[in-house]
Amino acid sequence: MLGADGRVLADQEDPVEAADARKWPLRLLTAPGYFQAHTAFSGVGFLRNREGRPFCVLHPTEAEKRGLKHGDQVRLSNDRGEVGLLLQVSDEVQPGVVLVPGQRPSSEAVSGTINMLCSDRYTDMGEGATYQSTWLEVGPWSAARQAAAE
Repeated sequence: MLGADGRVLADQEDPVEAADARKWPLRLLTAPGYFQAHTAFSGVGFLRNREGRPFCVLHPTEAEKRGLKHGDQVRLSNDRGEVGLLLQVSDEVQPGVVLVPGQRPSSEAVSGTINMLCSDRYTDMGEGATYQSTWLEVGPWSAARQAAAE
């Protein structure tokens, strides 16, 4: 990669993130909810109802590869745990990405909250958060797993 002055810039790769990227095929993208811009609004029933049940968004090609369809209960998982959400299939996200808008209480999801999958480590430069460096897989949520959780 070249800088504005034409000189080669150092290409740094976080070894932990690189290892996760080799193991897990999808990168997690979190963003504010469509109708709840912040968890401070999670107590507003009208906004929670308008947002609907907690969900994730997967590109149609990624959903097809996994045999998943719009409305399925899905399992997002990595080495840190698993979360159950409803699936929306849409080309509003790129292939290789799963979007989870908003942070909602685990009681509203199929199971868990998205933070369960994110690392608590800091970046090597600046000690920033690494939650946008989360890699995972999405698959069907099995009825047996749901029964065991209840």
